[in-house]
Amino acid sequence: MADVLDLTNSHLRDLSTVEISPTLTALDLTANRLQTLDPRVVALTGLRALNLRQNIIADAAGVNECCCKGALEDLELRDNLLTEIPTLEGFSQLTRLEFSYNQIRSLAPLSSLTADPAASPPLLELFVAANKVTAIEALGGLSKLTVLELGSNRIRTIEGLGSQACLLELWLGRNRISKIENLGHMTALRRISLQSNRLESMCGIAACSSLVELYLSHNGIWSLDQQLTQLKALRVLDVSNNRISKVEHLQGLSQLEDLWLNDNQMPSLDGIEEALKDQVDSLTTIYLEHNPAAAALDYKQRLLALLPKLQQLDANVLPEREQI
Repeated sequence: MADVLDLTNSHLRDLSTVEISPTLTALDLTANRLQTLDPRVVALTGLRALNLRQNIIADAAGVNECCCKGALEDLELRDNLLTEIPTLEGFSQLTRLEFSYNQIRSLAPLSSLTADPAASPPLLELFVAANKVTAIEALGGLSKLTVLELGSNRIRTIEGLGSQACLLELWLGRNRISKIENLGHMTALRRISLQSNRLESMCGIAACSSLVELYLSHNGIWSLDQQLTQLKALRVLDVSNNRISKVEHLQGLSQLEDLWLNDNQMPSLDGIEEALKDQVDSLTTIYLEHNPAAAALDYKQRLLALLPKLQQLDANVLPEREQI
């Protein structure tokens, strides 16, 4: 298609040898050696998707000079050398922004997107993972967000999300968060990741009553909280690599399919039948390896007898159920 140009992995240091059609609507420059935007790209008026992933751009200020502000929907600057998010005032059609894997320290420049409320974009997805961001901020006018990825940063507090009532996915793994808070308005949230943080408790998670997937691995959580019983739609619960000593508070979670409890501190399987009685017809995957309980001689046999729908036990896929 003449309106689409894909130059992925072309080893280009600049675009001097490339013909740029003025009618381009999509330009993919992934995995090149570009440091700046070509003036002909800046001049494009109908560009809807611009991908600059895996280049060596250290300063993206030129993006704000683009003539496609009224058309661009998808802008990707993942995996470059950026230390700042460029000013984006006037980009009224953006639905997706990607700045992951850079050296960005602040989200503050995102406020430029909503500087003119009449031209605020309908942004749905924002990715700023693996940077050096210390706080969640400047998202107040982006009330249509459905996906927010801020994993692998330096965030300590869940805050600044008061306008994000439409969020379906919130990814905050590998930060420095010690408390689950300020999520009470997120009744639409389906997935949340807080793995590899500094949590010692699940308290606060009940506010996300529509959760389908909950990822809390690699924290310091001591127990499964009673608040879990309020997450009736939960299908995936990952609390591996914590300090949990007992399976409990799963009553009513009859849709739970995946339960990850490996690498905890459960001494035995005592009470496992009662703890999982509401998951007998739903659980297809369970991980309990690297707990003292997994050393029991009847470990596998007992779980297979308890969970007739089980398809995977720890790392072992079960192609056919054994005769119990």
